[in-house]
Amino acid sequence: METAVAISLVVIAAAIVVSYWKGISFSIIASIACVVVYMIMIATDTISSMAFAPRDLTDPGRLYTILTSMFAHSELNMWHLIYNVLVLIMIGLAFEQRIATRQFVLLYLLSGLVGTLTFAAIRWNDPAAVVGASGAIMGILGGFARLYPRERMSMFVGFVPLPPMPIWVIAVILIGLQFLFVGTNIAIESHLGGMLAGLLLAPLIVRMRKTKRGKRRISLVAISKLAVTPELKSILNRIMKEEVAEVRGAWIEHFLVRARCPRCGARIRIEDDSVICERGHVV
Repeated sequence: METAVAISLVVIAAAIVVSYWKGISFSIIASIACVVVYMIMIATDTISSMAFAPRDLTDPGRLYTILTSMFAHSELNMWHLIYNVLVLIMIGLAFEQRIATRQFVLLYLLSGLVGTLTFAAIRWNDPAAVVGASGAIMGILGGFARLYPRERMSMFVGFVPLPPMPIWVIAVILIGLQFLFVGTNIAIESHLGGMLAGLLLAPLIVRMRKTKRGKRRISLVAISKLAVTPELKSILNRIMKEEVAEVRGAWIEHFLVRARCPRCGARIRIEDDSVICERGHVV
């Protein structure tokens, strides 16, 4: 494996781990990772080493391209990188704030994986290779449209902003636009596979933590006592306003990860339907 590829993999892995375990916005971290990987690729001319080709699935030494291709972009089309980063920050960040970072990371990676595998299945005998975060981003858009279809967002045609419209309308427009690129070097198979994955997987991923924790009922009065920072107050406000039970549960989980015991500063956990800290103090 080339040094540049190894460094890119470290950057990508670090972005995923930091966001997943620390709860730092993956929309921002992933955007930064895409830019860093692009700079590494330009400086070392390693696009062919990071791009995914269908036959890579049969070569253990090339399986890493499933991941690198989600963060690399064509060196001949910097606008593709810029557009993906803009969409990820503008639309991805809004969606991530509603479903919590860990669920967002899972949906992003799984959508990108399904998009890549869809490309491989359809283009198996084609020597073409694919790079770009578009499959994963289309999955995020599909998940957003599935869970919050009436949420109004803006989109770009090229770099011209359009008036805000329901997210499901944006998803339909982007699906329709894919068919304009049939026969071009744009991997529409990856885009459509990623969006389908987002549509199907988003409700399941959002429910994961609720299923893991069971049907515990957590007192909002109890956790409101922990909202002592602007960040926690903002999360609590989202919990209070959220109407989707699964999403509310994810936000409560995120709140508890960020909160600390007011008596000793220890981490918070749930035990027997009570909110307690690691040192046994009941909130």
